[in-house]
Amino acid sequence: MAGQSEAYRPDIDGLRAISIFVVVIYHAQPWLIPGGYVGVDVFFVISGFLITRILLTEISASRFSVAGFYGRRVRRLFPALIIVLAVTAAIGWFVLLPDQYEFLGKNIAAGVAFAANLFQLSQTGYFAPASAEYPLLHLWSLGIEEQFYIVWPPVLLLVANTRRRRLWISLLALLSLCAGLTILSGSKGWAFYSPLARGWELLVGCLLAEINLRTSKLHLRVSENVLSCLGLSAIIGSSLALNADSLFPGPYAVPPVLGAALVLASPNSFVNRILLSSRPFVAVGLISYPLYLWHWPLLSYLEIVRNGDPTLIEVWAAVVSALVLSVITYRYAELPLRRRENLVPKLCLGMAGLAAMGLAAIFTRGFEFRFPPELQEIARLRTDDSPAFRDHCFLEAQASAYDESCIEQGSSPLLFVWGDSTAAALFPALDDLGKTTGKFRLARFNSPGCAPILDAGSNFRCDEANKAAFGFVESSHPDVVLLHAMWGTNNDLEKLHATIDSLRRGGVSRIVLLGPVPIWKRTLPHAMINHYRLWHEFADFIQTGVRGSDQDQRMRAFSRSAGIEYISAKRALCDPNRGCMTRVGPSASDIIATDIIHLSDHGARFLVRAISNELFSTPALVAGSSN
Repeated sequence: MAGQSEAYRPDIDGLRAISIFVVVIYHAQPWLIPGGYVGVDVFFVISGFLITRILLTEISASRFSVAGFYGRRVRRLFPALIIVLAVTAAIGWFVLLPDQYEFLGKNIAAGVAFAANLFQLSQTGYFAPASAEYPLLHLWSLGIEEQFYIVWPPVLLLVANTRRRRLWISLLALLSLCAGLTILSGSKGWAFYSPLARGWELLVGCLLAEINLRTSKLHLRVSENVLSCLGLSAIIGSSLALNADSLFPGPYAVPPVLGAALVLASPNSFVNRILLSSRPFVAVGLISYPLYLWHWPLLSYLEIVRNGDPTLIEVWAAVVSALVLSVITYRYAELPLRRRENLVPKLCLGMAGLAAMGLAAIFTRGFEFRFPPELQEIARLRTDDSPAFRDHCFLEAQASAYDESCIEQGSSPLLFVWGDSTAAALFPALDDLGKTTGKFRLARFNSPGCAPILDAGSNFRCDEANKAAFGFVESSHPDVVLLHAMWGTNNDLEKLHATIDSLRRGGVSRIVLLGPVPIWKRTLPHAMINHYRLWHEFADFIQTGVRGSDQDQRMRAFSRSAGIEYISAKRALCDPNRGCMTRVGPSASDIIATDIIHLSDHGARFLVRAISNELFSTPALVAGSSN
């Protein structure tokens, strides 16, 4: 029986091929397979099955060795991982900004310690748009597997010789699933990255190995053909039906996990014997581990270099490159090194060297000396350094609140600025202009992420903030209300129209809508540094990696239909032929924006000056002229 349980099953490599297919396609083109991340869950089931099969075989034959087990894990996992980590670090040297390279160093150190999942708990979520900037984000799954490999052998040794080991494994899987559901109710991130919440997926594979489906012990009532078809359908169906917004893991993780279990339980089905055991599927399955390691760093770096806007050809060229590198890694690193007994200390030393490099990146602040002083200054820019976001009337600042102090006192015409954080960024420039000219006084009511729309219904915090702001509109009787926000497609323009009607009923004689500022895909400082790397010049205008034209046109059309004035921020900051402006002077502080959308102090002053003729002339401010 021992020999039988350890016999090579090509269909398992075929199942690995299915798993890596959906993962890679999801990362390359999420719209093709929006739930392709479930491929990792299938990998977990396979890992639990194979590891437990090996352990039980060795334990029953009284030849289990802790050193032997972990030695095989080192020879299996370390060669490809060392190569990919080293190459990722080398590419990052030329591609990443200092803070990004420092973060990469933390990821390398965590990856070497197989704790990347625990490290990610304090970082961005797996499904966040910014995750594309983290070349080693995918190592979280290796962390979960290795943590399981550390815990599972001693646990299995405790129950291996009991008559109820199957019951113990089942109970552990059930406890893990319940823990995962409990954690999910409090934190999707913890549920996604925690080994406690994910352990049941590996334990399902462990339970299959314990039952040993290749014997007659299971007494199947349904044919293996039906089981395998159901299992494969569950995997593919989940990949297509789920998406980044699905409540995952949790109940939605059950179908792909059970699907993988059904496929593993049906080695004699035609799906397993003909499809999954075919040469193409087996070939891809054999390189699935290096392909998993290679594909994400290449796609991530492509996103970074192309300012978040790679072409379709470039994306699939990166995937093909990952395939080629995976074949090379498997053929010339994994296979030759897998059975070399004396190589384990050298591989461990190599991993220790990478850990040291990661720590060096942390302590040197991402090897900041790689860049000339001008680029170092640009890389250090932080949005939070702007006084606009420390203002008492911006509801993210410390001790912030909406009150009478948000309305400047006096007899001059009142300009009431109502909007989100992009509106808050205008405050210092508007405040200075008002005090310098004496032509108007300022009221500002700004809340992060909250467009000035009453009763939008999508966010209770925003609804309460906007309700309070509107109350101050009614009590202060402003001469002009300036509405400004990111104005994304998620804004309800019908509710915005109703808000404008409410302002009119409240006696506001002039309402002006300021269109969205340009949106930089990977922050303006990043776009500038990328341009410098390629052309060795500081660009005053950049055309790639910036968007906003569609929203500008959309909001202009809305303003026309609502009968209010419209001022285009994009027209002031962008040129149809040269792209969008990056800076107003030679120093780092002269950059227009500090991140993807928030104007710097100098950028806000430039925009305010550029639109002053439309907004700030006294006759227009008081009487309200048509735009």
